[in-house]
Amino acid sequence: MKSRHSSLFISYLIIGVLVALCGCAGTEPSMFYALNSLKAQDMAQKTISSERGVLIALSPVNIPDYLDRPQIVSRTGPNELFIDEFNRWGGFLGENITRVLAENLSILLAQEHVSVLTWERTAPFDCTIIVDVTRFDIMPDDSVLLKTQWIIFGKDKKNVLVMRESDFNEHVDGKDHNARVAAMSRTLENLSREIAVEIRSIVGKK
Repeated sequence: MKSRHSSLFISYLIIGVLVALCGCAGTEPSMFYALNSLKAQDMAQKTISSERGVLIALSPVNIPDYLDRPQIVSRTGPNELFIDEFNRWGGFLGENITRVLAENLSILLAQEHVSVLTWERTAPFDCTIIVDVTRFDIMPDDSVLLKTQWIIFGKDKKNVLVMRESDFNEHVDGKDHNARVAAMSRTLENLSREIAVEIRSIVGKK
């Protein structure tokens, strides 16, 4: 009798292991994404040197807590979020946004000999940019909404040169996450261009 029970137990155990293995084999693999910056016409323009012109600091961009996670978050309704376990950021989203903005601004302002750095240095900066992202949402209507508040400070980081709120909306040209992330990158390009206009004005007055 014990031998029969032992055989049944082993059989059930083997079946359980096989079912678990089949379940693991069928699990959808995670995909990883990153935001893209503008493409420089001349990569040499991006060379950073404190002797070649204006230095601007871009502080780490602040993002809402609900976006500060590895998974890509989208809205399915006015008050409902979908956290996608299988589509994730290839790093920290806040750092990704900061990097893209810094690269975009350096490219857009290369003709004005402006370099945008994303770390603190002992050398004084001509301006400091602070950006707060209040919303960066993939919307149910196949669009991306970016809402920001941003400030440009002078050398002493006390006098406010520019204070602005900016909203951008981009249509998603497709149904997959590649298209959604591309639309998010385009909203950051629009924000970069708006900030670049103000920086050109500031640099022109120096």
